[in-house]
Amino acid sequence: MSLAPIHRYIGRIIHLMRKEKGMRQSELALLAGLKQPNLSRIENGLVTPRPATLQRIAQALAVGVDVFYSDAKIQEVERKWAASLGPKQVALLQADKLSPVPLFDTSAGRPVQIDQQGEAQGQLEVVLQLPRDAALGQTKVFAVRVPDNAMHNPGGLDDFRLGEIVVFSGNVEAKSGDYAYVFLPDGNIFRKVVYIDPNQARLIPLNSDFPERTIARSDIRHAWKLVRQMRAPAVEPVEQAVSGKSGAFGTGRV
Repeated sequence: MSLAPIHRYIGRIIHLMRKEKGMRQSELALLAGLKQPNLSRIENGLVTPRPATLQRIAQALAVGVDVFYSDAKIQEVERKWAASLGPKQVALLQADKLSPVPLFDTSAGRPVQIDQQGEAQGQLEVVLQLPRDAALGQTKVFAVRVPDNAMHNPGGLDDFRLGEIVVFSGNVEAKSGDYAYVFLPDGNIFRKVVYIDPNQARLIPLNSDFPERTIARSDIRHAWKLVRQMRAPAVEPVEQAVSGKSGAFGTGRV
């Protein structure tokens, strides 16, 4: 079996051992001196933990740090992850062709932010494992659920319904006419972006009940391009099979 990148299987080992000890993620984070979102990102293979961080996690789990590099433990974890997938996802996993995509919970006004390394940060709901393509790399990618009906266009070729999952990438430029997640001084918004001229841009909803905005292009801090849409009828089986809400493949809400 082909192994996942080192930071991903270390995260899976931590997740498995925490579950075996009956610990909540918040409890392990507290014992290891970490913020829970940071531990969640480690468990989901989104970041590579520093050696000092691994040492603290090992102490909190009452194990030696070498267990994270144990061939036997790695193989055990990989078997359990693969067992939660369908045949197609197993083949992609073994070929290292799945990308971890954090799905952020933006309800109740929770923001998505871009950190100094250019990575998206937010309240993690679940980590999706999606087939990789040119736009969907290992970094600078995130997903959210469509928050309202502003992009709902019944009968239209492009239609984004409330609650559907949309995936955005900072690896490709959002050009005029693209759909994008736009970061503005007063908040973030999912819209069609049209650049009027070098100084102005239009943020256009697909639903005429919602207002269009014209803004200064200098107000756009980031514009991450829409690269994938997971339509409502298909989202549950794909997310269940790929992200493993049963606990074996992804952590779900923490």
